[in-house]
Amino acid sequence: MTSDFRAPATFHYIAFYDLLADAAFQHRCAAVESDSFRMNRYARASVIAAALSVECAANCLIHSLELSATLRTELDKLPALAKVETFLLLSEFGALDRGRVEVQRMKELITARNEYVHPKVTAIEAVVEEPKDAGHEWHVPFSIDGEHWSGLQIPKKAMFWSNANSQTTLRAIAEFFRYLFVELMKSTSEQLHEILPSRIQVGDMHMLAVFEEFKREIAGASEFGVDFSFLGLTE
Repeated sequence: MTSDFRAPATFHYIAFYDLLADAAFQHRCAAVESDSFRMNRYARASVIAAALSVECAANCLIHSLELSATLRTELDKLPALAKVETFLLLSEFGALDRGRVEVQRMKELITARNEYVHPKVTAIEAVVEEPKDAGHEWHVPFSIDGEHWSGLQIPKKAMFWSNANSQTTLRAIAEFFRYLFVELMKSTSEQLHEILPSRIQVGDMHMLAVFEEFKREIAGASEFGVDFSFLGLTE
């Protein structure tokens, strides 16, 4: 006997766990890649997904507040860390400590993301070596070395990013989220589940809608020394 049960529902899509899973997956690809060209591209994808997860989390926090549509629109124009601090203050969790290394790293990561999506001409010191005859053309070997972010300790330019940098970035966002969700907000996994995951709403009932593949990928980040267990996603 088949069931013809159907009910109107709403799917509330939130990209936070998609982005965390992307960051972990792309790093996993970079970690096993021996070709530097492909490794760099996987690492770029991982670092950018990590940065976007911070911005998404900030938007989730603002969205969880009971605000007028006008105020929500105005707050949406704030930078990500300003959104986080606004949420903390309005929710009486206290201020975001901008001097904390976890926060400083996120400031650098967001700046790196902005520079990645708004690229500009950049002068980087280089050393050119003696040209070599390659038959139909000349090869001119050269070497370049970029600056590093002081807190995040990854190169400022994405062209230098490697699997070591994507791993460092994964650890940095995990430490920031732990500081935010556990230390400042003292959130339980149930409380985080009301803010961060996508969900299906049927009437007044809400059900989490996170792919099992995402859960496994995020939990699997522990292989790289990155702990997201405090999110309670795999409980």
